[in-house]
Amino acid sequence: MWLPKLRELREAVKSLFSRPATTRYPFKPATIHPRFKGKPEPQDSCIGCGGCVNWCPSEAIEEINDAEGKKRQVIWHLDHCIMCGECERVCTTKDGVKMVPEFELAVFSRDDLHTVKEFDLVVCEECGEILSTRDHILWMLDSLGEKQPANLGLLNEKLKKLGIVDDASRSITFDKRDDMFVVLCPKCRHRISLYDSL
Repeated sequence: MWLPKLRELREAVKSLFSRPATTRYPFKPATIHPRFKGKPEPQDSCIGCGGCVNWCPSEAIEEINDAEGKKRQVIWHLDHCIMCGECERVCTTKDGVKMVPEFELAVFSRDDLHTVKEFDLVVCEECGEILSTRDHILWMLDSLGEKQPANLGLLNEKLKKLGIVDDASRSITFDKRDDMFVVLCPKCRHRISLYDSL
């Protein structure tokens, strides 16, 4: 009957002369493991493709498209983030968003927990449907390498960036093959291809 009491007394005496098991945080900086998943931080290499927006389990990433102004905003709501790291895992470029080892997110205003990135949109020149961001299209073309001219409309976006062609808008003409160089959505391109083949 006395044995359990003596064991507890021995542990109490040992703890008086041993180091504490916990860290000195918040009085001293916390020791963070390199693989610790903190908050997601968008990088300069983010192309605004929206992959993380569709995959985020807590819906902490929001996408706002303005087709008329040809702008897209991607907003990271850190106050909703569960720091799971899925946005980093499914990133198209594998480097567009990184989980940084920062976990101290206490602020006085929730607006300080929003990170916003803005991108230029590329829309169909016939119906105005959103295709993707310009950065996403240029990244895809660079990934294709020598196969870039397979889609002349998208290649035209790269030529605009390089300054080889101007950014003047053209009207689609069905009696010529000028529509090959126009940025069109799959629906409009299919319709034009059917018309030209008849």
